[in-house]
Amino acid sequence: MKKIHLYILSSLLLGLSCKKEWTQELYVQEVSMVKSGVVTVYAKYQRAGGGVTVKVPVVVSGSNDNRNNIDVTIEIDKDTLQNLNFDRFRLRQDLYFQQLDAANYTFRSMTTTIPSGSLQGYYDLDLKLEGLDLINKYILPVKIASTSNNNVSKRKWFSKSLMQIIPFNDYSGRYSNAGLIWNRDVPQNNQTALSTPYRNAWVVNENTVFFFAGNIDEEAFDRKKYKIVAALNADSTVTLTAPDDVIRFSQQKGTYTISKRKDEVQPYLEKTYITMNLEYWYSDITNPAFPINYRFVGPLTLEKVRNTQIPDEDQQVRIE
Repeated sequence: MKKIHLYILSSLLLGLSCKKEWTQELYVQEVSMVKSGVVTVYAKYQRAGGGVTVKVPVVVSGSNDNRNNIDVTIEIDKDTLQNLNFDRFRLRQDLYFQQLDAANYTFRSMTTTIPSGSLQGYYDLDLKLEGLDLINKYILPVKIASTSNNNVSKRKWFSKSLMQIIPFNDYSGRYSNAGLIWNRDVPQNNQTALSTPYRNAWVVNENTVFFFAGNIDEEAFDRKKYKIVAALNADSTVTLTAPDDVIRFSQQKGTYTISKRKDEVQPYLEKTYITMNLEYWYSDITNPAFPINYRFVGPLTLEKVRNTQIPDEDQQVRIE
C-alpha cells in the first residue's frame, strides 16, 4: 500500500509541475520566407508598362502567438543564384536563370513588420514587366538578413527565396498542338508529317505572345533564331513575325477564336478556349549549308480555367 500511495503522490506532484507547460514556448521562434528555394511567381501583364504589385510573405513560427512587433529585413542574394545555376545547368549557360534587372522591380521597403498578435508580414514588390525577353528565365533572389528581436532567429533552410518571375496575359500558356509540319520540298503524299503535342506561348506584351517554330526544341542552343511573335488583333486575326530573318519566315494565314463555357461538374469554374488557326513557312537551319524548308499548318488550342468565386486580382498574381 505504501508503494501505491507513493506512486499516486508522485503522479500528483508531476502533474502540478507540468500543468502549465503548454503556456511556454515549445519550439524556437524563427522567421522564414513562406516559400523557399525556387518559387514560381506569376504576374498578370498590365497595360501601362506591364506594372503589377506582388505581396511577398514572411512568417514567424512557434507554438505560441507572437507577442511582439518583429521587424524583418531582407536583401538581394546573388551568391545563391550563381550556385543554383551551376548545380542545375552546369555548362548550359544559355539556360541559366538571369537575375531580374533593377529596372524591372522595386521593393517599397526591404523591411517589413510582423505585428504583435500576427504570424505573418508582407513586402510590397512592384514589378515592371515591359521589355523582358522570356526566352530567358528571370529570378529575383532574396534572403532574410536580420530581425529586430534577438530572441527570434532566421530559420536556416527557409531564409532564402529565389522568385522566378513569369508574366502572363490572356493568351499565354501551354497550347495543345494539332498542327502538322511538312517538308515543302517533298510531295506531301511521299512523307510523314512532323508534329509536337504542345507549344508554350510566352508574354511579349498585353495582347502578344511568342512561341518557337514548328517542333523546335524549346531548350535548344539556337532556339532564339526560331522565335515567332504572334499578335492577336481585335478583328480576330493573328499577325505573325519572326525577329530573326535567317529562318526565312513567311506567314500564310492566321486567325483565332475564343469560346467560353461553365464546367459541367463545378459550375463556378469558367473555361475559356483560345484557338489559333495558323499556317506559316520557315526554314530549319541546323545545317546552314542544307536548310530544310518547312510548312506548319493547323490549330493551337489553349484552355484557361477561372474560378468565378475568387476576385480576378487574386488570380492574376500568385506565388506558388
